[in-house]
Amino acid sequence: MEFKSPALRSKYKPGSLESRGPWSRSPVGVMALVSAIGGQMSMTNGIEDTGEAIETPPLKVFGFVDGFNLYHALEKFEPLVPVADPHRYQKYKWLCLMSLMNKFVKSRSETLAGVELFTAYPNWHNTDDKRRRHETFVSAQKYKGVEVKLGEFKPKLVECRAALGCRRTFNTNVEKQTDINIAVSMIRRAPDYDKAILMTADSDQVPTIELLKGMYPEKRFAVLPPIGRGANELVRACHEHFRMTEQHLIDCQLPNPLPIEKNGRVFSHLVKPTTWP
Repeated sequence: MEFKSPALRSKYKPGSLESRGPWSRSPVGVMALVSAIGGQMSMTNGIEDTGEAIETPPLKVFGFVDGFNLYHALEKFEPLVPVADPHRYQKYKWLCLMSLMNKFVKSRSETLAGVELFTAYPNWHNTDDKRRRHETFVSAQKYKGVEVKLGEFKPKLVECRAALGCRRTFNTNVEKQTDINIAVSMIRRAPDYDKAILMTADSDQVPTIELLKGMYPEKRFAVLPPIGRGANELVRACHEHFRMTEQHLIDCQLPNPLPIEKNGRVFSHLVKPTTWP
């Protein structure tokens, strides 16, 4: 159809909606017209479909590691069924926590935003060697990008609880602040992650998970108990749970020695403690 008037020619351009009549301006008419001209446009959410898939950004995952819970699982394997060698996992102490946590991150839909280790250095009499070993391990984790939050040990008077024990009291040293530090960090970091993985078997963190689920119902929480440890209460509280295997430990060992690079050059090494298997 042609119009002699320049004004009409401007308004009713060939192929325009107006030139096709009032029916084309109804929702049904618009959709029919879109289909008729080749389906080049999509009306979904009012956004033009260019034919390219819209990528969903990966979920940000943050890992929280209860250092002593993991250490004691490696130091002495205590499954429900007794085993011949309860010290079988001591040889895996030279562990890369960043790599281990990455084993439980879904590569196609998640990305590991960070890992934080919660631990404490021994500070009582005759623990210098033990402290140096621990400091070496912590230095290796920091070099690999793990953040570290330190608690402390404090003396405590406890009673002998052996089955045939004397019931006498004696002094020992107990780790303090770790549970609180984990809880505080999980809450403080919550705006920065979509999913948290908690590496522990300590049910003391159940209230933390329940609180965070109430505060952030859109976030997901997972528990990764150290090898050989059960965590039934945490499993029930979390959306997901994982199982750590010996193969995970094998795959995630640090090189020994661990080269420390700066500006592309190796300037020192961290050596696995010689007393570790």
